[in-house]
Amino acid sequence: ILRLLRVRLQDTHLQSSAHPYHLTLAVSRLLDVMADHKVQNLNRVEEHEPLSGLLSCLRESSDPYLLYQACYAFQALQYVPDDETVLQAVLRHSTGVVNGLVKVTAVMKLDLGAVLEGLDNLQKVLESTVQVAGTVYEGACTLLESGRGTLDSLKERYGPGKKRSWYAAVRAANVLAQAGQLQDFNRLICEAPCRRDPLFQWGICHLLCEIASDTIWEPAVRKLAVELLGVLNRDDPEWGKDKSVKSWILNIIGRLGAVSDQVVCESARELLKDFKQEQGPATSLFYPLTNHLALPTSSPILARVHKIPPLDYDLHRLRVLRLEQSQKAVYIPPMAKPNLKAKDNDLFSLMEKTQEFLASERQVMLVLGDSGAGKSTFNRHLEHRLWTNYKEGGVIPLFINLPAIDRPDKDMVAKQLNFHAFSNDQILEIKLHRQLVLICDGYDESQQLVNIHSTNFLNQPGQWNTKMIISCRTQFLGPDYHSRFMPQGGGHYDRPAPHLFQEAVIAPFSQTQIENYVRQYVPLEPRTWNINDYMDRLTTIPNLLDLVKNPFLLSLALEALPSVTEGKQNLSAINITRVQIYDTFVSHWLDVNKRRLESSNALSMDDRDMLDQLVDAGFTSQGLNYATSLAEAIFGRQDGNPVVKYVHLNDRNTWRAEFFGPQAAVRLLRESSPLTRSGNQFQFVHP
Repeated sequence: ILRLLRVRLQDTHLQSSAHPYHLTLAVSRLLDVMADHKVQNLNRVEEHEPLSGLLSCLRESSDPYLLYQACYAFQALQYVPDDETVLQAVLRHSTGVVNGLVKVTAVMKLDLGAVLEGLDNLQKVLESTVQVAGTVYEGACTLLESGRGTLDSLKERYGPGKKRSWYAAVRAANVLAQAGQLQDFNRLICEAPCRRDPLFQWGICHLLCEIASDTIWEPAVRKLAVELLGVLNRDDPEWGKDKSVKSWILNIIGRLGAVSDQVVCESARELLKDFKQEQGPATSLFYPLTNHLALPTSSPILARVHKIPPLDYDLHRLRVLRLEQSQKAVYIPPMAKPNLKAKDNDLFSLMEKTQEFLASERQVMLVLGDSGAGKSTFNRHLEHRLWTNYKEGGVIPLFINLPAIDRPDKDMVAKQLNFHAFSNDQILEIKLHRQLVLICDGYDESQQLVNIHSTNFLNQPGQWNTKMIISCRTQFLGPDYHSRFMPQGGGHYDRPAPHLFQEAVIAPFSQTQIENYVRQYVPLEPRTWNINDYMDRLTTIPNLLDLVKNPFLLSLALEALPSVTEGKQNLSAINITRVQIYDTFVSHWLDVNKRRLESSNALSMDDRDMLDQLVDAGFTSQGLNYATSLAEAIFGRQDGNPVVKYVHLNDRNTWRAEFFGPQAAVRLLRESSPLTRSGNQFQFVHP
């Protein structure tokens, strides 16, 4: 792999900066792995020296971002031939380490005191080895004080065999961050002996940028990363004496101000206002915010280099996939009451109650709610949280859309894992040795009448070890619904076990929750109305505020209100129903997609001709006819199952082809309708 990257870099390093930057980034990540795993057999003549020379050539670049990345790769290369990892080199130079041998991984608890002591001693050893007068950071500061700056500093300090402690310090900071030792991470930044080195500062900025922009981290941690960039730039006199470091920070914060996460975005924008007043504009950054590479989807060579077992690798692959697929929609934490008979003011946080359930001995938690109450939204948010906090070997979250599973009453877990491309051996290993949190969504839509916890033999000897969270509409239930969800206690009579069961009923939104929803909704895209405009209509139109206590109806109402109230002065005389809201929403959806198609440059000539015909015939009315006919067909031909599966080769002669076939008119109307798609499965956006 390294040889291929080197050859590719050699072929492209004279092109625009973007090409060698990305290749150098890939080389850096691979060298990090090789250094951390003590790869010792790199051929010095064939690989080490040519790559070292190639990286040295990049010192002539005028691009500071490329130059830093090349310098980082150069330093990583210096550590590859050693018979110890970078962090072992740090810790070996601290006292109290037996025989100088310490195994360091991204998940162990690092001794920060040993790291700092080791960095200090390592720096002294490296300086004496290469006969550098004074400390590394003092040499850097001399360059800065002479006005030569980071570019000259980088270029002068290239050279064969010159290890620098800033690289080891950046790697140590990376490990502390990955291990969640954020207090130690902050202390390392403040106390590292090389902290005045501009290269160390660049590396820390790069790492903070990655944390702030990566959705795998909790929003609070990402916000702290942004704020730390601000503190370092504003309050630390030793940080950013070099102008390019300050420019780098300004670029990062500017890019973070455009991310979709509201917490990170707002924090970055506030900092940006202050920085621009102090420093003026910075050079535009065209490189990606994060510096970690995408997980390979096939031939996981890097996984084998890391000695990651195949199951752990595939679980990591699933984790990344599910986190990427999670929609960043408006989310208001729901409140709930203990059961259907409980008083409406007996409320608790549904997420907190779910966390209590997961920590208890109970096996099944039933989440009830009206249509559109937010059951699926909560389930997906819960899955996102569990995957975000997942650690290797931990409990595996598994989201199961029950209507999409063929007969979820039998082998439900294996079917879902098989859908995610786990092998039979891996599925068996999970079954016998791991615990899962099953997030089963849409029991009512799956048309089940049985207890799927029992029919799947969950928590039985030799079977799946699970916690099940299962959601269902309250309208679907009969008076004796507990028997469909309550686990069996085992024993001779196999009676229901209430002590293993828990339920919660999602409560309607309060006015405060509605206001919070509107506050998150308005900034999602440019709108002519502001928050006060929406709240004024919601509170003035009779009975509307009660109607939109349902989250789904609230989302539809916010889309429909501008057109429903247009030109009407007396808002108190307007009467809005659920049907009117949904009809207005669908019409608005179709109109938006019509404009999208009309402005698209990607349509073929045939599609463009068909679009013109649909517009002439009335695009919105054609779309409404399509949606109505499809809804009637689903109800009549699928016994109410809302999920339609369509594979053209198998279904081209069935009723489904009328709605999902490849014909231009059908395809344009389908893609413009309020349908969601997952692979070959289609479903209406519905409450």
